[in-house]
Amino acid sequence: MTYRQRANAILALAFVCFVLVFWWWYENGGSLATDMVFFIVQSALIGSIADWFAVSALFEKPLGFPYHTELVHRNRDKLIEGLTKVISERLLQPQMWEERLWKFSPMERLEKWVHSNAGREKVRELLYQIAAKVYSTAQGTESQANVASYIRTYLKKQPIMMWLQDRLVSMLEDPDGKMLDELLRMFRVWVKSDTFQEILVKSVDKWIQDSQNSSNILLTVNKFTGLIDSRKVAQDISSGISVWLDHWDEADSEERQWLCRQLELRLYAMSGQLTYTVQDWQNHFVDSLPVESWLDGVVQGGAEYFQTGLEGKEKIMDIMEREFLRYVDYCDQYPEINQWLNDQIRRACAVILKNEHALIGVAVRQVLMGFDKQQFNDFIESKVGEDLAWIRINGALVGGTIGFLVFCFLRFLYDPYVGPVIRSLFS
Repeated sequence: MTYRQRANAILALAFVCFVLVFWWWYENGGSLATDMVFFIVQSALIGSIADWFAVSALFEKPLGFPYHTELVHRNRDKLIEGLTKVISERLLQPQMWEERLWKFSPMERLEKWVHSNAGREKVRELLYQIAAKVYSTAQGTESQANVASYIRTYLKKQPIMMWLQDRLVSMLEDPDGKMLDELLRMFRVWVKSDTFQEILVKSVDKWIQDSQNSSNILLTVNKFTGLIDSRKVAQDISSGISVWLDHWDEADSEERQWLCRQLELRLYAMSGQLTYTVQDWQNHFVDSLPVESWLDGVVQGGAEYFQTGLEGKEKIMDIMEREFLRYVDYCDQYPEINQWLNDQIRRACAVILKNEHALIGVAVRQVLMGFDKQQFNDFIESKVGEDLAWIRINGALVGGTIGFLVFCFLRFLYDPYVGPVIRSLFS
């Protein structure tokens, strides 16, 4: 039951009670109890009608009365300007919110909200709208080509060599570690394979080809005579690595530490060439990925969810909601992740409030100006409806109470004492 329905029910009840009590009073009037009840119900009805008229006059013309009614609509522009000014100049000033912002935990509020019924439904609908928009955009051939190009560019920019070098150097800090032993064991098997030989040959050929303009005397001689045998160079490199690995297996703890330091120095010395080689491999590998086929498969797979009506919609909403809640719960389990997300949200809010707080007031004004009379009235009533309902309900209660007090005054004070004194003064 809405606030209007409750207030209207009170008004209707007061009217029905008045009719019944009036009939009873008219048929059996004269007693103290009858007169008191009639007076109280009459006052309650008058108070209820008066407050109904006052509250209704805020939004419309009750009974068609034209004077000082529709107050909200008549003063709409003033209300919007006042609300905009309060928001932009008082509520959203950065210096007022900065300290409170860092005491506020957005992730804690988000977690509570998404687990509530209202929040859950809104999150499900929002996730579906995002997924539907992405699916609709991804169906275009040009969009798929742009996404594929972006994915390849992103993958090529990833510093794989730097990451591998950092991981390897960290493992070399512990020469007796099991992880380093397992890595070297797998590397030994790979070094002895034909695949590794072919990779080395291709790398040497590529290096020679890219160094045609070098001033190095050996490369200059090779340019005219072809003395450098890339396969022989690859075999020598492979043999050198195998010798180092054999030495590693026979070395004690102290020798392994020395070998680790030597390998670490070689890694740093060869960093430039290794980075170039790995980047070249990385570019060829990324270019060979069937990204377009993957995207086309994703779009075709999405048809099950986006082209099957309500059933498909519920499926994709369930899947996305489950993954979203899993991520929220995961963040809640790790305080450092939770704190990092809180900091990012707070910084974003601080930047928005600092640079765009004036635009927030403008946005509020534009939204409210776009409301018609009924929408604006509904907006105001949605914020203060409960209070307006209690104004009308209190009208009946206060009216009945005042009626009781007035009746008691008239019957027990005025008639026996005050009235005779006044009449004696003028008689």
